[in-house]
Amino acid sequence: MKCLSRAATALLFPCLVSLFISPITALAKYDPAKNYQEIPAIVKQFPVPNVDMGTPALVKDKTDFTSQKEMETFIDELSKKSPSLQVRIIGQSQQGRDIPLLVFSDSHSPASAVLLKNTKPTVLIIALQHGNEPASGEAALAYAKSLADGKEGNVLSRVNVLIIPRANPDGAENFTRDLANGINLNRDHLLLSTPESRAIAGVLNQYQPDVVLDSHEYSVAGRWVEKFGALQRYDAMLQYATTVNLPARLTKMSDKPFRDSIITTLETSGLSNSWYFTTDKNDMKDKTLSMGGIGADTFRNIAGLRNSVSFLLETRGVGLGKAHFARRVYTQLISMQALVKTAAKNSEDLTAMGKEIRADIAQQAGQGAIVVEGKATIEKHTISMIDAKTADGKKVDTDWRSSLSIAPVITRSRPYAYVLAPTEKKAAKKLQELGVDVYTVSQPVTIKTQQYNLLERNDANKKDVTGSVGKAGNQMIGVKTSQSDKELELTEGYYYIPLEQPLANLIIAALEPETQSSFIANGILSLPAKPKAVTKKKAKDKAKAETVLPVLPLYRVQERPQVSLVLMQ
Repeated sequence: MKCLSRAATALLFPCLVSLFISPITALAKYDPAKNYQEIPAIVKQFPVPNVDMGTPALVKDKTDFTSQKEMETFIDELSKKSPSLQVRIIGQSQQGRDIPLLVFSDSHSPASAVLLKNTKPTVLIIALQHGNEPASGEAALAYAKSLADGKEGNVLSRVNVLIIPRANPDGAENFTRDLANGINLNRDHLLLSTPESRAIAGVLNQYQPDVVLDSHEYSVAGRWVEKFGALQRYDAMLQYATTVNLPARLTKMSDKPFRDSIITTLETSGLSNSWYFTTDKNDMKDKTLSMGGIGADTFRNIAGLRNSVSFLLETRGVGLGKAHFARRVYTQLISMQALVKTAAKNSEDLTAMGKEIRADIAQQAGQGAIVVEGKATIEKHTISMIDAKTADGKKVDTDWRSSLSIAPVITRSRPYAYVLAPTEKKAAKKLQELGVDVYTVSQPVTIKTQQYNLLERNDANKKDVTGSVGKAGNQMIGVKTSQSDKELELTEGYYYIPLEQPLANLIIAALEPETQSSFIANGILSLPAKPKAVTKKKAKDKAKAETVLPVLPLYRVQERPQVSLVLMQ
């Protein structure tokens, strides 16, 4: 590969090698015997596109998917023939495999500082967060080849393109969904508990992409057959970022022109599409359909909170093995092309909007309200499926959790800043890893704050719209809090996190305690013991039992204080 040396890479990105591999995830190579077999009448409904995409897994008679070595060789060959392509190794997986980043730019430089100065918006495509969803990674390689071959017109004169073709190398090599330690990578972009998610966060921090596409594949049979007697039929499902506190202008641009452009491209190519939806994997009696979640944990939503136009793309594939593989890759490929072309066409508007949104978010510090937690709206919806036995079309009417309309559950005033107690260095460092500016107090001062009083804490398990998250990392602590005024004496060692910065909404997602993705729920911030009754002596030696509420080591600052600060190193 044409890439930076390991020593040079280490100067740009932290060493991300994990020395401990949990036995939770057993190694499992691709096994064709486990594929779901569609009846011939269904197979005929998905004809193979007459397109040569030229990637390793699409070679005639190849029965498995692209290996790590084949991917690296393929990328190396592309880099040798294209001066617009530079390759960086952004980290290593838990089992020691490289995670390459492909940087396409007519600046002919992989340096983020160069790309940030060339006034062009940057598009990031990320694939294979889940290792058993191979069409996403193959399409990323196909699109990289098309760019390297100069077949994408003049898009690089208008945008920069970044591609992470294999975010989960261990899962891809072993054909398992999750990371080597069982963590679901697509739920780790706020907590950054794994080297893979930290490598991706480094790219987000350094390049600040304006547009992001997260490519996946979805399950076709399994619970769908058991619940509905039918198979999923849509070639592609699409959903932009849907979480609380997103700027309205970001959502508006995501819808038009970006979503419109991708859908038009799919339909023109004869490919069916839908909003993304799924259903519970555990309860076969629950036929409710849910759009992609609204939590601040998935890459799609985290990218939105980082102020990017952000999409999830899912193609019809999990459980099918290599069936319809060329069609699945083609569906992904033309969606990637449409996204980048739309970014190029609207490059000036994208750049202007990004600057305005980042400035607006910083200016909102201490003003208005935030939504700490929301819930999707229940509606009725009809989807199209394929009868598993007859291959006939089948309409299914069911309850639908819409992520396009989020009802507030917990709202609070937007603070001017948060303060962390001196004990919370772990949380302060984690915020820095997310790209947040964190300060330390350099001179003692007393300021007005709100403290968080712990009302309840309970052990719990995380859930997403499918009913579960990953094989590991599901434990959490659910909390309820109240707020009360507190005169807080800030001394040296306290951490101060102002919301006068572009990632303010990401900070809110991390620090407000009540959601399952928060730092409190996941043990990054210290959590005191449960409230308990204590006996307090009152006047005339009378004793009275009352509950004393523990206080979290986290405070809200409602007004701009006069504080001497130093940027945390």
